[in-house]
Amino acid sequence: MRGTKKVLAAIAGAVAITLVATGGSYADRPAAKQTTELKIGFSGALSGAYAAYDAPLLNGMKFAAKEINAKGGLGGYTIKIVSKDNKGDQTQTATTTQELLDQGIKIFVITTGDTAVAGGQLAVQGGAIASVGGNTAPEIVKSVGKRGFMIVFGDNVQASAGAQYACQSKYRKAYVIGSPEIPYTKFIPRYFEDAFKHDCGGKVTSKDTYKIGSTDYSTQVTKIQNANPKPDVIYTSMFVPDFGVFMKQLRSAGVKTPVVTVDGNDSSLLVDSAGSAVDGVVYTTSAYPVNNNLDAQFVKAYKKQTGKNVESNTLEAIGRDNIYVIAEAASRAKSSDPDKILAAVYKFKHYKLATGDLTMDPVGQVPVKEVFLVKMKGKKFTFLTSFTPKYIAKA
Repeated sequence: MRGTKKVLAAIAGAVAITLVATGGSYADRPAAKQTTELKIGFSGALSGAYAAYDAPLLNGMKFAAKEINAKGGLGGYTIKIVSKDNKGDQTQTATTTQELLDQGIKIFVITTGDTAVAGGQLAVQGGAIASVGGNTAPEIVKSVGKRGFMIVFGDNVQASAGAQYACQSKYRKAYVIGSPEIPYTKFIPRYFEDAFKHDCGGKVTSKDTYKIGSTDYSTQVTKIQNANPKPDVIYTSMFVPDFGVFMKQLRSAGVKTPVVTVDGNDSSLLVDSAGSAVDGVVYTTSAYPVNNNLDAQFVKAYKKQTGKNVESNTLEAIGRDNIYVIAEAASRAKSSDPDKILAAVYKFKHYKLATGDLTMDPVGQVPVKEVFLVKMKGKKFTFLTSFTPKYIAKA
């Protein structure tokens, strides 16, 4: 998602912890006898535009903490999440992050959106380590620095998957729309163009930009109508609710060109904002509950614990996985020291999570993971396919 997943592997020795070390099988787990509490800070946009991402992310984090604590901890470590609302505002992000640091918190999951980098940098400058949470832009974790880590795929990976799908669908001429305002919307179109050309000689025949938060996309729609040559696919890094508004205006204008997009649209807001205009849209994302995979198990467990359905196929799962990564790293490091936890995180290989099998890359800081593709049939989210791209555009 924006701005945007990395994980663990190396299994702790004790048989009592083995199930947990696989990333969260939902069988009963024995409780640890002695525990140490890990405090994890989250300055998130719990109100405002980015609440559509940060609120479900936090819900997934809380789910994981409750599940781990109910079993007596993971490898001797229990979790306490301390969250504050930054409202998606730069000043509030700085204030709330500093308040969390002042409480002695040294482990953070950072917010989504354009306040992410500043919040992450402040956290690590204060001696903390920071997961970039649901952000998928490789630039964000690199800007946060070597005390940051990422457990989700990078935007170059999901854009490459979108390009591979476009090629397999025999599309060869793409109309691409992005925005220069944030790394997510700025760089995804470039990654797509790279992979599209590499995979099948596909050509981006037209490029356009949009303003995040706009309510009128008639200019973009008119350009698509008049494009020469006519594109056979539209690829965009727009995300909800902007993407939903765009789709309604595009289809209302009679444009039927297939549309491929990104994980920022993996939200119930997609249907809320686009209605039936979303029919046929294909988007890339980090997880999908299918064939009783770990994400499907998580969705069931979440409903049982909270009494509510997940709002997203991905966001709650990302929140859940962030907490399991941190707890498992502490267990393997046998320490609550943030530097030792970070070192353990970067040693993970093939650690199974709800968002897929993950191996960390301590150099690039961005893992290569399987990408799920979802196709909208009417207003219904349906699983299309999943794969790791054969070619991945360089970040």
